[in-house]
Amino acid sequence: MLRHAAAELSAASCEGGFLWVLRENLPARRFYESNGWSDDGATCTVELAGVPLTDLRYRQNWK
Repeated sequence: MLRHAAAELSAASCEGGFLWVLRENLPARRFYESNGWSDDGATCTVELAGVPLTDLRYRQNWK
């Protein structure tokens, strides 16, 4: 599904995409990295039920 979405967006002239993943979610990070996504260094901290959570931005270029 991820590859299909990337192909559709690329066909629609999108040059790339980004997504956010929790820093602590190592299985998800490995999944995205194995599919060509890269951590671009941007972070975002959100709070959920009083607990701060840090997201990392992953990016992939298609053009």
